[in-house]
Amino acid sequence: MTAMKNKIGDKMNIPVDGKFHPEHGHRGKVVWLSEDGKTVAIQCEKNHNGKKTVFLVKSNPEK
Repeated sequence: MTAMKNKIGDKMNIPVDGKFHPEHGHRGKVVWLSEDGKTVAIQCEKNHNGKKTVFLVKSNPEK
């Protein structure tokens, strides 16, 4: 993921994580960007346990 190219309101895939977001295929919109552009907050378009959920995703270009 290249967070520096994202803008607030952009749609993107939410990365799958075994603990916090195990479902595949969910998309969301960017609702926050860090000043350095390395971290973004993505609001999932689906409800999780009846609530809107925002996931913080850190970009790690070294991996």
